[in-house]
Amino acid sequence: MIEHTNTPELRFSEFKEEWISKYVGEYFFFKNGLNKGKEFFGSGSPIVNFTDVFNNRGLYSKTINGKVSVTEKEINQFNVAKGDVFFTRTSEVIEEIGMPSVLLDHISDCVFSGFVLRAREFNPGIFAESFKKYMFTTYNFRKEMIKKSSMTTRALTSGTAISNMVFIFPENINEQRKIGDFFSKLDQQIELEEKKLELLEQQKRGYMQKIFSQQLRFKDENGNDYPEWKKKKLDDVANYRRGSFPQPYGNKKWYDEKNGEPFVQVVDVDKNMKLHDKTKQKISDLAKPKSVKGFKGDIVVTLQGSIGRVAILQYDAYIDRTLLLINSFKIKMNKNYFKYVLYLLFLREKERAPGGTIKTITKAVLSNFEIDIPTLEEQNKIGMFFNEIDNLIELQNNKINHLKHRKQGLLQKMFV
Repeated sequence: MIEHTNTPELRFSEFKEEWISKYVGEYFFFKNGLNKGKEFFGSGSPIVNFTDVFNNRGLYSKTINGKVSVTEKEINQFNVAKGDVFFTRTSEVIEEIGMPSVLLDHISDCVFSGFVLRAREFNPGIFAESFKKYMFTTYNFRKEMIKKSSMTTRALTSGTAISNMVFIFPENINEQRKIGDFFSKLDQQIELEEKKLELLEQQKRGYMQKIFSQQLRFKDENGNDYPEWKKKKLDDVANYRRGSFPQPYGNKKWYDEKNGEPFVQVVDVDKNMKLHDKTKQKISDLAKPKSVKGFKGDIVVTLQGSIGRVAILQYDAYIDRTLLLINSFKIKMNKNYFKYVLYLLFLREKERAPGGTIKTITKAVLSNFEIDIPTLEEQNKIGMFFNEIDNLIELQNNKINHLKHRKQGLLQKMFV
């Protein structure tokens, strides 16, 4: 049996025809979007923005929240129509360039941003809308997108570049629909699991507010109240210091990916209060004396960028200067309790900051942090309670990641 290069590995059995290979520009024409000053945004007509396209493979009226003040001429010039495909035109990293999204609703007087490109069919009806959500996300097309995009300070693509890219598809619109519907159902399953995750995270936030404000209290083994909590400053509770790293960061001699040890930066601290399994970079022997080593069981908290992320180290690692390292305590302290109370402290600090954003945390601010200290027995119960919730969140995250991994595998097998 001869295998055709334009036949997918996995296919619905009723379809036999070979898929065809064409340039995108044979079916779609491109247009750049609207550019306006900041003062025009916030009210007016709906606008398809960069984040709408980047985060969604399908766009609906309910997902388009941006507004812009536009003239009648601009509405006509930058109009959008159901079935239009949008691509992100620019990105900080080349791997994320040219992300596609299809408009699946009619939206009156809607325009699209200059940070995205609009692709519109010359002859609408050749492609099933559900199929269009996925035909530009395939491994081979994404590979070509990255290859044909330019990279200076940012990654860039253009309508001309995408027009000259090859895509492969079945001419039979019934096969397109069947593939599109199959992946749409898989996406609905992922979305359902993500909503369950969101609910768990909401429950955790609710319990944190009630337990740490002492609206909810645990009882001791005899059903009696524990003693009142005491307030202590961070300086009186823990021994801590900032991490360190030689400058400049870009000097290659500070890194050793082959034989180096883990080097923890902000990017390595996950939202689930753990480090990633592997750090993004490894530190060289030359840089170690100029850094600070943390050991398994120590606590770190991010002080710049994504401020306030907390983790208990799962392995020994050197710590960057953008993190605080807590390596011992001056009083009896449950580490799990402490990581949650520290997380909450930073959360409250962010809420007090202008616009809810903190650029960095100084030593003076840290030393004045006040921490509520229950008895060790009550700390243990609180720490265990939130650990159990976090375990449920982690299981749900793993379920979602498994579904997403399965989807990627099927995309590779069911497309060419």
